[in-house]
Amino acid sequence: MPSAIAPARPLPVYFIGHAGVGLLFSESPQNRIVQDNLRAIGEEIRAITPRPKAILTFSGHFEAGEIHGPGVIEVNVKRGTYIQHDFVNDFHDTRPSVYEYEWPHLDAPELAQDVWKHLVGQGIKAKRVERGVDHGVWVPFKLMFPPEAPLDIPIVQVSTFHGDDLESQIRLGEAVASLRNEGYLIVASGMAVHSFASIGEIQAAPSESARESARQKVLAESRAFDTRLRAAVALRGAAERRKALLELERLPEFRRSHPTVEHFTPLLVAAGAARDAQEGASPLGTDVVEAGMSYLNLRFD
Repeated sequence: MPSAIAPARPLPVYFIGHAGVGLLFSESPQNRIVQDNLRAIGEEIRAITPRPKAILTFSGHFEAGEIHGPGVIEVNVKRGTYIQHDFVNDFHDTRPSVYEYEWPHLDAPELAQDVWKHLVGQGIKAKRVERGVDHGVWVPFKLMFPPEAPLDIPIVQVSTFHGDDLESQIRLGEAVASLRNEGYLIVASGMAVHSFASIGEIQAAPSESARESARQKVLAESRAFDTRLRAAVALRGAAERRKALLELERLPEFRRSHPTVEHFTPLLVAAGAARDAQEGASPLGTDVVEAGMSYLNLRFD
C-alpha cells in the first residue's frame, strides 16, 4: 500500500515522451532506445522513498471536453478504471493483438475526490468524470512498470484544459504544485514534438528523393524546436522558465512541431508544478528526435 508519510521535500515532477502503441512492439533501434529510457525512469520512480501515495497524471490524450467550454478541468473519479485502446491508427487488420493489451493498475477514487476538492479550492472550475486510462498513460507505464516490477501505488488522472491558452496550463501546474508536499508524484505525459501533419507531408511526397528532401526539412524543424524547448526548461528559476516556454509559441517551428497543442500542454503543466525548482529540468536518457516526433523525457527536482 502507498505510504502515508509526507515527504521531507517536494516530490519530483516528470515529463515523459509517451509515443503510440507501437512503442510496445516496434523492433527499430530508435524505439528500443525510447523503451530503455522509459524503463530507467520507472526504476527511478520505484526507488523513491518514502513511497508516494499516488501518481497524479496529465496526458496528451486527456484534454477536458470541449462541451464544458474554456477554463474547465476534469478529474477521473471512476473506480475500477479500464484501459482505453484509443489508438490513432486502425490496427484491426495489421496487428489486432494490440486490442488485447491490458495493464493492471490501482485506482484511488477517494484520492481523486481530494484532488478535485483541491483544484476547486485553488479557484479552478473542475468537474468529476468517469472514464478509462488513455494510452498516453498506460502504454509508457506498461514499459515502466512491467509485471515483474509492477506499480504498487494508485494513479489519479487529471485533464489539461481544452484549447490553445498555453499560460492556463502553467497555472494548472501551479495549482497542483503543493500536492507534491502531500505525497503526490506528478507525471505529465506528452511529446516535445508531435506532428502527424509533417509526417503526412513526407509520406505524400511524389518520389523517394522528394520524400527524403521532405524528411530532412521536417527533421531540421523538429530538432530546432526540440533544442529551443530544452534550453527553455533548463533555465534556472520558475519565472525565467515560464517566460521562455510561453515565448516558444512565437517560433515558426512551433506550429510545425505542434499543429495541435494537446501533446505540448502536459509539459507546461509539469513546468508549472515545479514552480519551486530553482534549477532547470534534467533531461533523462538518450535523446531521440525523429522527423515530426521528439521523445524528450525530463525531471524537475
